[in-house]
Amino acid sequence: MGHTTLDKIKALQKNPANIRNLCILAHVDHGKTTLADCLVASNGIISSRLAGKLRYLDSREDEQIRGITMKSSAISLHYEKDYLINLIDSPGHVDFSSEVSTAVRLCDGAIIMVDAVEGVCPQTQAVLRQAWLENIRPVLVINKMDRLIMELKFTSQEAYTHLQKILEQVNAVTGSLFTSKVLEERADKEKEKDKEKEKEKEDIDPMGCSGSEQVYDWSAGLEDSDDSQLYFSPDQGNVVFASATDGWGFSIQQFANIYSQKMGIRGEVLRKTLWGDFYLHAKAKKIMKGTKGKKPLFVQLVLDNIWSLYDAVDKVEKMMLSLGVKVMARDSRHSDPKVLLSAICGQWLPVSQAVLSMVCEKLPSPLDMTSERIEKLMSVGARRFDSLPTQTQELKTGDRHIRTDYTTSRFNMCQSHTSMTGSLPPVPHLACCTLDSLYLLMGRELEDLEEVPPGNVLGIGGLEECVLKSATLSTSPALPPFIPLNFEATPIVRVAIEPKHPSEMPKLVRGMRLLNQADPCAEVLIQETGEHVLVTAGEVHLQRCLDDLRERFAKIKISVSKPIIPFRETVVKPPKVDMVNEDLGKQQKVAVIHQVKESDTLHLDPSGLVTLTTPNRQATVGVRAVPLPEEVPLLLEGSADLIRTLEQAGQAQRDGRFLDMSPRTHDALLGLKSKLEGLLQGRKWRNAVDRIWAFGPRRHGPNILLNSVEGYQRPSVWHCLERDKGEKDGDNAIRDFDNSIVSGFQLATLSGPMCEEPLMGVCFSVERWEMNFPIQPSSSESPADTAGQPEGRGEAGRVCETAQAEGAVARPSQQRRHEDIGAGVVDCYGPFSGQLIAAVKEACRHAFQAKPQRLMAAMYTCEIMATAEVLGRVYGVLGKREGRVLQEEMKEGTDMFIIKAVLPVAESFGFADEIRKRTSGLASPQLVFSHWEVIGSDPFWVPTTEEEYLHFGEKADSANQALKYMNAVRRRKGLYVEEKIVEHGEKQRTLGKNK
Repeated sequence: MGHTTLDKIKALQKNPANIRNLCILAHVDHGKTTLADCLVASNGIISSRLAGKLRYLDSREDEQIRGITMKSSAISLHYEKDYLINLIDSPGHVDFSSEVSTAVRLCDGAIIMVDAVEGVCPQTQAVLRQAWLENIRPVLVINKMDRLIMELKFTSQEAYTHLQKILEQVNAVTGSLFTSKVLEERADKEKEKDKEKEKEKEDIDPMGCSGSEQVYDWSAGLEDSDDSQLYFSPDQGNVVFASATDGWGFSIQQFANIYSQKMGIRGEVLRKTLWGDFYLHAKAKKIMKGTKGKKPLFVQLVLDNIWSLYDAVDKVEKMMLSLGVKVMARDSRHSDPKVLLSAICGQWLPVSQAVLSMVCEKLPSPLDMTSERIEKLMSVGARRFDSLPTQTQELKTGDRHIRTDYTTSRFNMCQSHTSMTGSLPPVPHLACCTLDSLYLLMGRELEDLEEVPPGNVLGIGGLEECVLKSATLSTSPALPPFIPLNFEATPIVRVAIEPKHPSEMPKLVRGMRLLNQADPCAEVLIQETGEHVLVTAGEVHLQRCLDDLRERFAKIKISVSKPIIPFRETVVKPPKVDMVNEDLGKQQKVAVIHQVKESDTLHLDPSGLVTLTTPNRQATVGVRAVPLPEEVPLLLEGSADLIRTLEQAGQAQRDGRFLDMSPRTHDALLGLKSKLEGLLQGRKWRNAVDRIWAFGPRRHGPNILLNSVEGYQRPSVWHCLERDKGEKDGDNAIRDFDNSIVSGFQLATLSGPMCEEPLMGVCFSVERWEMNFPIQPSSSESPADTAGQPEGRGEAGRVCETAQAEGAVARPSQQRRHEDIGAGVVDCYGPFSGQLIAAVKEACRHAFQAKPQRLMAAMYTCEIMATAEVLGRVYGVLGKREGRVLQEEMKEGTDMFIIKAVLPVAESFGFADEIRKRTSGLASPQLVFSHWEVIGSDPFWVPTTEEEYLHFGEKADSANQALKYMNAVRRRKGLYVEEKIVEHGEKQRTLGKNK
C-alpha cells in the first residue's frame, strides 16, 4: 500500500473516535527515535491487515529540530477500522524536559519506553510523573530485548525474572503517584467532614458539651480506590516487549492468538496465563497454577522461541520454513547475521504491528478526555472550578462531547461572542486575533487546509504577534487560560549575546524574540546594563539554542559570553572553631566587620543591630540580620507559588476586594504557616510567623522581613486567610510609610553586598522605627486654633508627638492625608518615601555585613551509569570539579553501577564531554538542577590567630574557592575587586649589569 492521500486524511479527521494523539517518552538512549523510525519506515505496509503511514511530530535533539515535523496517514486494523495517529517523538535528554511537557499537553496518551537492561532511570521517573500530572493514559514498551541475549547472555528464565523486576520498578513509580493522590483527596475530604461536624456541633450544642465518643478511621482510603487500570501488566495488553533496532516486538495477545489455534486452548485463557506463575502440564494438557520447579508459560512458549532464533541464525532455511517467512536474496546473502535476523523477525513479529495495535486498543481518543483533566486545565492559580462563572463551567460539557464547530482559516476568534463579555468579570490579557492559515504537518512540509475538525493536532499561522510563548485560543471569552505547563528542568545557565557586527542588532533582537516564542523553557532577558541574556536549562540546551539563533532565527554571526553562573548570598551563625579547627572560645570572630564603617547617620552596636537615619533626619530605622534555619528557605522556595497567591490575596484585601480562593489553596497556605511555625522554634523566634512583614525578593523569595518594632501593630501577612475579617484601615501615621520599608527590603534582598547577587535564607528584623515629621502650621489654621499650643505645633505636631511616644499612631484617612500634606505633614508618596526606601536598603546591607557572610552555589544532581572498569576515572573527574559522591550502587543483574553525586553548576561546563572522553564513551551523566548549597569557606577570611599564621602563612594565598567565585562575579559586573596584580615586583637583572 502506498502513501495515504490527503483526501483520506481529511475524511479521517472528521471521526474523532478513531483519532489517537500520543507521544513517545523515555530516558535518553532508550530507543525512542529508533522505534519512531520503525513506525514511520513501515511505509504503509505493517501487515496484510494493518497498513498506512503515521502522522509524526519530531523534536529530536540529535537532529537539532525545533519545529513541528509530521507525516500523516491512516492505519487499518484487522477489524476494518481506519485510525489516524498523531505521533510526537519527544527528546529524552533532561535539558529538554520542557518539550516533553509540551508534547504531553497536546496528547491523550503516551508510549513509555524502558531499556530492558538499564531499567527505570531518572528521566523515566520524570516522564511518568509528567504524564500523571497531565492525566493522560500511558502504555509501556520494554525495548532493547536483544541486549539481554547478545550482551548479558541471559537464559530465557533469567530474562523473565529480569523483566518482572523492571515491571515492578515501573509500577512502583506509578503506585507512589497514585498513593499520594489518594491520600491528598482523603485529607481534603476529612477536612470538609471536620468542618461540617463543627458546624453541626455548634448548632446542636453551642456550649461544646458533647457526650458522643470520637470514632477514628485509620484506613488510608486506598482499599476503596480503583487501580485496576493503573498498573502495567502484559496480561492487560498495555505492555509490548521489543527490539526496535532488530525490528521486532510482540504483546501477549499475539502469542495467545498463535497458540490458541495450535494448542486448542481459548485465547482468553492464554491471555490471562501467558504472563505470571503458570506452567503447561504436558501430560494433562492443562495450564496449571504455580511454577515451582517448572518453566513459566511465558518462558516456554514465548522467550524460548526468540532465544532459539538468535542462537540458530545459521540454520535459517529450516527456521524460515517453520515460521512461514520469506527473506529477500540480498538479506540472506549478507555477511552480517544481524541483517538476516532483522529481516526474519521484522516479518514474523513486526514491532509496528504490536505497538500500533496496543495504541489503538488501549489509548483513548479525544472524545474520552476525563472531566478531571478538563477541570484541572481550567483551574488556574487559586481559583477552583466551581467558583468560575457559569458560562465557563458550561464549556466543560462542550469539551467532553466535542462539538461540530470547526476551526476555519480567516476566522476571527472574537466574532461571535463579544456580546457575552458584558456578563463576565474583567478578563486580563484577553486579545482578539485572526487565524491566517491552518496547516496539516506532513514531515517537514505543510499542507494548507481550509478547516480542521475538533480533536486533531494542527498548525496555525498568523499568531506570532499575539502569542509570546503559549496561549489558549477560544471562540468564547468565558474560557480561562489553561494552567501553565509543568517543567521538570529549571533554567539556570545564562549567557550574554551580542552580534559580531553592531549594525545587525535589530536582527539579533528579532531572532531572540522568535527563539523565546519557539522554546518553552528558554528565557530572554535584557539586563539593566543593556545586555541581551539567554537563560537555558543546561549546557546541551544552551548549545542547541545558540545554533538555532545562528542558523534559523537571527541568521547572523553572534558573540557569546562565558556562561554567567548564578550565586546566592547568605549569612551563617558565628563559627565556633577557626580555620585550623582550634576553638575560638569567647572571641566570636565575624568576618569583614571593617566594611561596616560608622558615621553620624550609621551606628552598629556589638549585638549586630544597625541603626541608620535618613539624610533629612526625619526617620530612623534599626535592622538586625539573622540566619534562617536551613529548612526554612527550602520550604519558601518550594512554596513560591503559594506565597505569590498570598500576596495577591493581601493586595486584593487592601484594595477592598476579596480574592476567591479554592479550599485546597487556602488549606495549603495554612499548612505553610504551620510548617513555618514548626521550623521557627526557640526564644528568638517567638511569635515570629505572626510578625512576618513580607517575603523577598520579588515578594515571594526565600527571605523574611520581620516586624519587631515595639508598639507598632500592623496586620500580619497571613491576615487575608481570615475570611471573616477584613483588613482594618489602621489609624497609624507611620503605617502610610509601611510600603517604603517593604520596598527597601525588596531591593536589599535582590542584590547583596558581596557581589550583587540575590540573598537567600536571611531574616531581617526591624527593631526600631522612629519618625520625626516636620512641623509647619497650616495656612488654613486660624490663630485661635493654635492658641494655647507650643510654638510650631499644630495638628501635625500632635500626630508626631503620639508617634514618638507610642511608636504607632492614628493613620489618617485618604482625604485627611491630603489635608495633612497641605498642613505640612510629609507625603508618603513624596521625596521622603525615596529616602526611607534607600535607608532601609542600606540598613539591611550593613546588617548583613555585620554577620559572617557566605556564598551559596547552585548545585546539580548528577546521575552516572558506568561499568566497573571506568569507575575510578569517573571519580577522578568528579573530584577535579568539586563534585561530591552521595551514593553508589550496582544495578542488579548487570555490570553497571549507578553513581549519584552533586556538582556545582559553576564547574559543570564541559563535564559531560570530559566524562565521555575519559571513559571512552562508557559513562554519560545526567545533570538536573537540585538545590543551593553554602560554600564552606569564608571569602573574606584572613589569618588572625597564631595557629592560622603558622598553618597558612602571613599572606594566606592558598586557593579560596568562595573568593574565586565572588571575584569572578564582581569582575564580570564591573564592581571593584580587591586584588594585587603585582606584589613584591623587582626589576630583572641581566648578567651584564649585575655589578
